[in-house]
Amino acid sequence: MASSRRCRERRWRAASVSLALFFAAGPCPSLAQTLQDKIAACTACHGESGQSQDANVPSIGGQPKLFIMYQLFFYREGRRANPEMNTIAKDMSDAELTAISEYVAGLPAPPPTSSGPTDEARYRRGAELADKRICGACHNADYSGREQMPRLAGQHEAYLVKAFKEYQAGTRVGTQAAMAEAVRGLADADFADLAYYLARFRR
Repeated sequence: MASSRRCRERRWRAASVSLALFFAAGPCPSLAQTLQDKIAACTACHGESGQSQDANVPSIGGQPKLFIMYQLFFYREGRRANPEMNTIAKDMSDAELTAISEYVAGLPAPPPTSSGPTDEARYRRGAELADKRICGACHNADYSGREQMPRLAGQHEAYLVKAFKEYQAGTRVGTQAAMAEAVRGLADADFADLAYYLARFRR
C-alpha cells in the first residue's frame, strides 16, 4: 500500500533525527535510546505533533493514555494485526508502553476537519446517529475520549469508517463489546455520515 510505503520512508528519515525525550534525565541510557527510536517511528507516520497527514493513518495526538496503552499492548501481543505496528510494538517493554502512551497523550489534539464548507444536512444526520447510538456516553459529550475509549473528534473520516466496519465485522479487538453493539445494523451510508460529523465536530 502507498501509505505503508510512505510510513516506511518517513521512519527511515526519522531514525536520523534526535528527538527531545520527555524524561531525558532517566537513569538508563540504553532504554532511553530505544524509546527515542520508537517515538521517532511513531511520529514518522502519525506526525510529529500526533496529527497524521495521511487519511488512512489515524491522528494520535490527545488520545487518552490508557487507550494508547491498550492499543500498543494489542499490537505487541498480536491481538491487532498491522505488520508495521506489530513490528514496532513487538519488543516494547511495559515501561515503554507507559512512557510512549504518556508522550502521545500530551500531544495536541487534532482540530476539526476543514476541507471546504460543511454540508450541514449531512452534519446533522451524523449528529442524530451519534445521539441515537449514545456515542457520547463512552467517548464524552465532546468526543474527546476517556480512559480506554478513544478520542473521535477531529479524526480522519476514512480511518473512522474503516474502524466502524472492522468493529461491525468483528475483526477489530476492543476492551469491551460495546462498539460491536453500537455499530450493529448500520449501513455504509450511516458510517459515512457519522464519520463526517465526528471529523468536523464543533462544540
